[in-house]
Amino acid sequence: MKSIFLYSPYWGTFGGGEKYLLGIAEALSENPVHDATIVSSDASISKMQLEKFSHIDLSKVHFKHAARMSDVPEVVGDADCFIFQSNVRKIVTRARSHVQIIQIPYREITPLSVATKVCRGQIREGGKDILRLRLMSFARRQASVVLVYSQFVQDILKRNYDIESCILYPPIQDLYEPGISKKNIILSVGRFFKGLYNNKRYDVLTAAFRMLYDAGLHDWEYHLVGSASTDSDSREMIRQLEVDNKNYPVIFHVNESFDTMRRMYNEATIFWHGAGYGIDEERNPENAEHFGMTTVEAMSARCIPVVIAKGGQREIITHGMNGFLWDTIDDLMKLSTRIIHGEVDISVGERARNRFHDFVYPVFRKRVNEIITIENLKKRNINEII
Repeated sequence: MKSIFLYSPYWGTFGGGEKYLLGIAEALSENPVHDATIVSSDASISKMQLEKFSHIDLSKVHFKHAARMSDVPEVVGDADCFIFQSNVRKIVTRARSHVQIIQIPYREITPLSVATKVCRGQIREGGKDILRLRLMSFARRQASVVLVYSQFVQDILKRNYDIESCILYPPIQDLYEPGISKKNIILSVGRFFKGLYNNKRYDVLTAAFRMLYDAGLHDWEYHLVGSASTDSDSREMIRQLEVDNKNYPVIFHVNESFDTMRRMYNEATIFWHGAGYGIDEERNPENAEHFGMTTVEAMSARCIPVVIAKGGQREIITHGMNGFLWDTIDDLMKLSTRIIHGEVDISVGERARNRFHDFVYPVFRKRVNEIITIENLKKRNINEII
């Protein structure tokens, strides 16, 4: 059997990236020639927690703890393969092959951009950028395979760092529940957090809903579902959103259960996504959605997606066919109003569900086992693997 270890320093965030890596672990464990092990350097994380969060079957996957990130190489030893997800640091192990997952389509980092951050007092971020440059160099020169979420991320990494990569679209669970009727609900799903990357722009989206409501849309509700970080900035962001929307039918489902999220997907008619609004994709690609997992989840439940035309979203949606893409808030409101007034063919929701089937687990599992074979990992020629 081939020993494969999978590690992320971010298990505790319980986000899309973690679900992606767990999906890879599950896909590999289904192959009898693979012996897959998840490694965590967070003592508070257990395999049971990861299964509960992800709803992924990890019964055939082993689980080990490392005391700290620097101890991971010792745990991995001379395994056949090490799969590592990181946004900042590289990890070098004795594993025979290395699969590097890069989630974020970073802008070009240069000595000048690092110096500029330091001069602005962003010393911590400047230091992280130096580590990111080392990670990019490692991915370009030493990784057996680099995995990315989308063509969008692939193009950015090639342009800015000359990194060759394989696209492995995230696996999306089927959240459709027959028998649940659609309601007058607009839905957004995503983490509530204040960070440098991938702001969901709930401030902009709730403002758009308030304008629609003030224009006469009184029989519709806007629901926002997501986990929340406990840091003070994120808590303050949620508090401000609640204050701004106090007198409107805007409902926040913070740290609610998976069942609540699933029910909301099936009750919602329209799905909104705004990550990347107001950014220059050429200058700040990292602020756009890298793929759009929640968009595809919504499509599985026959929601009509009305999502921003940035990042990976453009690879998911064919405008007017299985959803709609918007550039301005005016576009968002006009497109949504057309749906609300019945001016959009209801079959768009069915075609959205049909598109979802391109991202289901069986497709993902097949792709994982095509890419991650010991023979492929020895090639170091991405074009042969693709």
